[in-house]
Amino acid sequence: MNEKEKNEKYKILKRNIIEDSDFTKETMFILICAMIIASIGLNTNSVAVIIGAMLISPLMSPIQSLGLGLSNGNLKRVYASLFRLGIFILISVVSSSFYFLISPINVVTPQILARTSPTLWDVLIAIFGGIAGVIGKTKEDGGNVVPGVAIATALMPPLCVVGFGIAHGNSKIFLGAGYLFIINVFFIMLTTLIGLKIYSVGISRTKHRMSVRQQIVFYVGSLIVIVPSIYTAAVLVNDFAREEALKNFISKELTNDYVFDNSIDKKSKTVTLKVVGGGFKKQEIEKLEKKMEKYNLGNYKLKVEQLSNQKYLTAQDLSKYLKEENLKEKMEKVVLPVEKQNKTALENDLRIVENILYKNFANNINEVKIGKLIDANNNENFIVLVIGNETMTDEISEKIKNLEFNTEKKYEIIVERQSKEIDIESKKNTKVVK
Repeated sequence: MNEKEKNEKYKILKRNIIEDSDFTKETMFILICAMIIASIGLNTNSVAVIIGAMLISPLMSPIQSLGLGLSNGNLKRVYASLFRLGIFILISVVSSSFYFLISPINVVTPQILARTSPTLWDVLIAIFGGIAGVIGKTKEDGGNVVPGVAIATALMPPLCVVGFGIAHGNSKIFLGAGYLFIINVFFIMLTTLIGLKIYSVGISRTKHRMSVRQQIVFYVGSLIVIVPSIYTAAVLVNDFAREEALKNFISKELTNDYVFDNSIDKKSKTVTLKVVGGGFKKQEIEKLEKKMEKYNLGNYKLKVEQLSNQKYLTAQDLSKYLKEENLKEKMEKVVLPVEKQNKTALENDLRIVENILYKNFANNINEVKIGKLIDANNNENFIVLVIGNETMTDEISEKIKNLEFNTEKKYEIIVERQSKEIDIESKKNTKVVK
């Protein structure tokens, strides 16, 4: 690219930045609309809605204008850009905070959580997004680059999450999202500044220049912004490696058991496994703990929670469900598995039942219990009580009640949903698969 082409692109770039940085009432209203849309998307975990909000957001314009002012030493433009950016941030945070205060959904969704731990990758996204933004604005129409940069650098969602943190008094969310926003602003501004300097070679500058001292402050500021992101990136990499090691450990060392859930507590150096399957003795757990060294988990203790313990229905458990369906007269007593033979049989059945239920409906179930009912005619009825969480729907409930277990006994399935609606399905006529 010769000097003439550079100069032409510089003029287009400068003109586009100045035109886009106009500060009007319409711009502020667009910003408020975009913030509310983005907040709704974060609140409902909708990626498409968040992307739509980013496309209409005018947040990038004062940042690029700030880069322009710094590139040619125009302090008047620098101050005006900082003022506009400050107003935009204030409007954005107030709008999102107000939305999250009145929203009935208070859950920290994955989309919100994703904006609370910035890493070095976010720095790289901001840098390369800023470069693409500068190149895009050297074209008369900008092409499809500018909208893409708005999506990639994601200026709006972090500000919305700041609002969420303020609305719910969560300083960790507030600080994490605020830092991500600072990363995006700083490196978009920096790449705009560098791009303008590259394209403006040979063009006379205004008399205002940044002093050497100001430049030193600027570069030290860059380092301060980057360092925390390097640390969080290192933590993220280590966490990912640790989780992968645990997955390998589970898949290779616990092949005969279904691990319903697992977690790693870095503070207490403990790996917790929730297992459906055979009973684990202390010696077996110690043996597994030693094997963890092969998976770089040697400095962690192993804790195994066996879901088959304390899983038997009591008279109080079952009577409240049968009573609500006017089936009290059917029940004379609930027999607990005290006899060794009977207990062993129920334990084996419970493991089979839990294996099937947790394998297919792990996200919908809080607890599974089993028991034996003796009715007035001295007939034995075997019961499985499935206690669902808030994600348990009527459709899932029906699927559970229609399951067939390869067990010695036939079981009636009772499903309790979070809404406290109780469904009882008699399966006396169901043929058990042998």
